Amino acid sequence: MSSFFHRTRHGLTRGLTAGLLCLTPGCGFEAPAPETADGATLRFISEGAIDTLDPQGTSWLVDFRIIECVFEPLLRADPAGGPLQPAAATALPRVSPDGRTYTFTLRSDAKWSNGDPLRSTDFVYAWRRAIMPDLGADYSGLFMEITGAHDFATWRAQQLGRVAAGELNADTAWADARQRFADTVGLRTPDDQTLVVELRRPVAYFNELAAFAAFMPLHEVSARASATVDVGSGTVSLGSGYFTDPASLVGNGPYRLTRWAFKQELVVDANPHYWARERVTNTRVIAQVVVDPATALLRYHNGEADWYPGVPTAAPQSAELVAAGRAGERHDVHDGPAAGTYFYLFNCNPQVSGQPNPLADPQVRRALSMAVDRRLLVENVTRLNQPVAKTFVPPDILPGYTPPVEAGMEFNPDAARALLAEAGFPNGEGLTGLSVLVNSGGGHDVPALAIANMWRTHLGLSVSVEEVEKTAFRERRRSQDFTIARGGWYGDYRDPTTFLDMLRTADGNNDMKYTNPEYDALLQKAADQLDPAARFTTLARAEALMLRDQPLMPLYGYTNLELFDPARLQGLYPNPWNVRRLDAVEVVAADGE
Repeated sequence: MSSFFHRTRHGLTRGLTAGLLCLTPGCGFEAPAPETADGATLRFISEGAIDTLDPQGTSWLVDFRIIECVFEPLLRADPAGGPLQPAAATALPRVSPDGRTYTFTLRSDAKWSNGDPLRSTDFVYAWRRAIMPDLGADYSGLFMEITGAHDFATWRAQQLGRVAAGELNADTAWADARQRFADTVGLRTPDDQTLVVELRRPVAYFNELAAFAAFMPLHEVSARASATVDVGSGTVSLGSGYFTDPASLVGNGPYRLTRWAFKQELVVDANPHYWARERVTNTRVIAQVVVDPATALLRYHNGEADWYPGVPTAAPQSAELVAAGRAGERHDVHDGPAAGTYFYLFNCNPQVSGQPNPLADPQVRRALSMAVDRRLLVENVTRLNQPVAKTFVPPDILPGYTPPVEAGMEFNPDAARALLAEAGFPNGEGLTGLSVLVNSGGGHDVPALAIANMWRTHLGLSVSVEEVEKTAFRERRRSQDFTIARGGWYGDYRDPTTFLDMLRTADGNNDMKYTNPEYDALLQKAADQLDPAARFTTLARAEALMLRDQPLMPLYGYTNLELFDPARLQGLYPNPWNVRRLDAVEVVAADGE
């Protein structure tokens, strides 16, 4: 999914005495139950600040955790690993024989948190917003499988250009855009409870998309009341407070927003109008924003939080936690493989800050990647022995797809130095101005310093590490204000394109600005292939081509690490895809509470 905002800044013992927390095997630690818990509140630690509750406006896991409480898609994934389940829809869609038309029927008792009935037009409103270039949605590319969506987005971008040039009136242009969308894009609403989706080609994983947060609806009436049209640019946007003000935000999920203290705490309470409200096992969910991992662990160990889902795998204490859990000394430690990859992005633009960019040369990028000893990184730095990553798509998570491991970069300092010399930087001479941009509060400085040291040792390069706050980090990545930046990606749906589409030239998540027409053509070829095996073969060719260009440097496969007492929290189901149903998690009161 989505970029995973992640992990820890400092080791646990900084600022804590050794006797305060016992993490090593043999401690026999059991998380204490909170003194005032009543079994109706689920409290968890958010390892980063929640930026937005806009389903179409984010790609961050910390946001999606709450978005999935406040909004509900047509279908839902099963945390226990079962098949997709109906959610706002009554059942899985009816699919036409040619695989191009999906018909969803909405629940007649589905309502918004203000009591209004959920309507099929609410989905069309949200999806149109994701398709339009106005928002710049990270996941707009997923909607381009809908008939006419790509042509409309292109037309709208040209129209906005004419508004900015003073050739068109902004309000008139917006009225024309609404009409053109209705006339040309394959979304139809025969009645309030029927949504018909026409695709430009069969999409084997479309039901997976229908379960993804970006495809959630918005309450059209309140959203339209909040929307404004910018006179100068013609772009349409929702009011800045719509997704943050409990009095404004209207959701259709099991919870409703009741309090948001930015960068501190967010509270959602059970939605009395939710169609399955009797199944909601917690009347309240509280997300406690704690960026510093030492503080987060202290809160958890003191019983102030029931669940810590983002324990920092990059930090020294993580190895000790995992060891204690695997030794049977702690029953609240849960670790396992994740459908995600930790990597570094290389800025591929010809220039950075007005200066020639050496990283625009694939030879330089390959040299940097070949000088990183990933095995040493996971054994001696993270100490979790995560699977070394040579590909972007993790192996063994998608049946039928075999990532092209042979195309990945091997650790070979001699070959790396030869590549740098061919690129015009013998012994690293002249290759200056490089830095690794990481976000604070995630422990990313630890592996970054280790990798910078490898580049100094093997290539003679001086590469600095720059640590900034998450919001600034995100904005600098989106604006390509970096040379090298850390990245992390979890799959959003079960298909290789959930990873590979990120590197498509026009994709909203392509922060490295990688562009290769041959790569784009292979993705398009795969999109048009109906045979699953042939399609996966084409996608593997695309991934191999991308790996040879090395716009990103895979480092290791993610390991999910979380803390919760399974006797106290039931129904959480740790899983590689980070699928959660917090409304189905039961907080069991301890004896004596």
